[in-house]
Amino acid sequence: MKTNTLMITAGLFSMISAAAFAQTPVAQVQHDNVQIRQDSKQIHQDTREIKHDNAVIAVKKDEVVAGKQQLHAEKQESKALAHAEHQDLKQGNLAGAAQLDQARRNEQVAIKQQKQEIRHDQKVIAHHAVDKHATQVARQEDKVDRHLDTAKRDHDANKI
Repeated sequence: MKTNTLMITAGLFSMISAAAFAQTPVAQVQHDNVQIRQDSKQIHQDTREIKHDNAVIAVKKDEVVAGKQQLHAEKQESKALAHAEHQDLKQGNLAGAAQLDQARRNEQVAIKQQKQEIRHDQKVIAHHAVDKHATQVARQEDKVDRHLDTAKRDHDANKI
């Protein structure tokens, strides 16, 4: 009976030790390499997305600059209309002054709308910039994690 118990115990220990050493260091390093490759692919994808976001932000900034230039031109036109209105009033042409006054008011409404659009575009750009920064921070953290995994893998590989 003691022999059977001893054999069963020895068999059990051999199965446990075989299961514990089933994953060799080489297999572990290979598994780590696969994980690192996947992480690298994800980081490269994030980099592409950041570059795309940068391009979108640059286009939107150009649109904002163009909008500001157009707004400036319309302000100048509004000032010219106001000056012409003033000249008509000096000369006693009330009908012409009223017409110019209405045109100037319409220009001022258009200017106000454009200012609102420009502010909206600037807010959108700011939100894109914040999102891009968050993505860059996450990417940097992934790089650090990948570097630590690589260092650990190399350290483990040196023990083999």
